[in-house]
Amino acid sequence: MIADLRAMLPALLDTLSYVGVAITVLADRGKGLERIYINAPGAAMLGYTLDEIWTRPPIEALLPEQRERVLQMSASFRTGRPVPAAIEFTVIRKDGSTTPVELALGATRMPDGIAYVIVLRDVSAHQQAQLSLLEADRIALVGALASGFAHEINNPLTSVLLNLRLLRRHLTAGLPASAQHAALRCLDDINTGAERIASNVSALQSLATRRDTTEVDLAAVVSAALRLATPTLEEHAHVIRQIFPVRRVLGEESRIGQAVLAMLLFSSSGFETQSTNVSNRIVVSVEQRDDDVVLEVSDNGHELTPDEANHAFDPFYRSSVRGAGVGVGLGVARSVAAALGGEVTLTRRAGGGAVITMRLRASAA
Repeated sequence: MIADLRAMLPALLDTLSYVGVAITVLADRGKGLERIYINAPGAAMLGYTLDEIWTRPPIEALLPEQRERVLQMSASFRTGRPVPAAIEFTVIRKDGSTTPVELALGATRMPDGIAYVIVLRDVSAHQQAQLSLLEADRIALVGALASGFAHEINNPLTSVLLNLRLLRRHLTAGLPASAQHAALRCLDDINTGAERIASNVSALQSLATRRDTTEVDLAAVVSAALRLATPTLEEHAHVIRQIFPVRRVLGEESRIGQAVLAMLLFSSSGFETQSTNVSNRIVVSVEQRDDDVVLEVSDNGHELTPDEANHAFDPFYRSSVRGAGVGVGLGVARSVAAALGGEVTLTRRAGGGAVITMRLRASAA
């Protein structure tokens, strides 16, 4: 079958070289990644000629710290775990420089493994005339949160301004003993409001700013995401938090936060837009399960239809009920988790609603 693929793919794919689309095809039969095909734009993206690229093992194009994770991901895909639509990695060019690349993945099962058809796109800073799928989703998520976030800022700011006026009156009165308690109470209220603003701004900055891969506290990331999303979520349902201390996971905080927000917004889309039913619930839990750190978002909203369950991970999927929010949706959550060697699944909840589960491998530390 590999020989058949080698014979067919050049005729099918070389036409894309004329428009500069970088394509490679890799196979995994349990003995590492094997290159079946690559076109000239794909080789050029890595700084090689076609003759040169065939002498290089595919795994060597990735950063050393990413290689083991990619092999583990591919092993999980061979066993049947869903392959995400897009993933981002950093590749090493021939001259030793590095560049971030978005991989749009298509997979086909073989009797002895799996083959990937991969479209590569450079998403480095100087080539971002077009945004990557994950970057487009980040912008959409920030836009979706803007209205609720503005409301969340306005409330404590109003309190700050009001207390400042009251404090000014007390101060101008010379602060007699009877006024000291009221003045201190105003100062406490101002401090609380200011800290709330700072916390929300910090959470939004974490989502909007790319950072290096490091050890991340998933419980803290989920708490920060909830601070941003709660004004939006509580328009639809009461949010119940069950967040426990967990081991850290290795990843990028902003990417993980992006995945968490996608899960929260998908869950909230299962309720009527202007719902006032006090029985509506979204339960957000974070806990340690063996060597996995697990985030589970469940709701008692509309029951998932078979079509929604099948297509919820498709980029920009929209239905008349669920997934009609913004951004890429659960597709980005799956891509982020897969890049970290984890997974995101969607199941029906007994009694109606949905359960979205993200599993990430806990750091060895």
